[in-house]
Amino acid sequence: MGHPLKEKLLKNAAFRKVYEEQYRALYGKLLSDGTAAGPLDELVTSYKLNDKADTEARTLRTFQETRTETLPSDKAISGA
Repeated sequence: MGHPLKEKLLKNAAFRKVYEEQYRALYGKLLSDGTAAGPLDELVTSYKLNDKADTEARTLRTFQETRTETLPSDKAISGA
């Protein structure tokens, strides 16, 4: 999921180093241990009054699960 500005900034080695360190830290805090799933579950529960809540929640959960599964192989996360 690239963005032109992000790609431009990542060409700078110093920026890339800090970016990858913070990306790894964020992944570790939110996704690798399942921390992000808790707030999502709470939001879905409180948002049930909306007819689209289930569909939106499934979409978000799928995105979250996909990121959790695929990011460990990302070189920014693995450090490889």
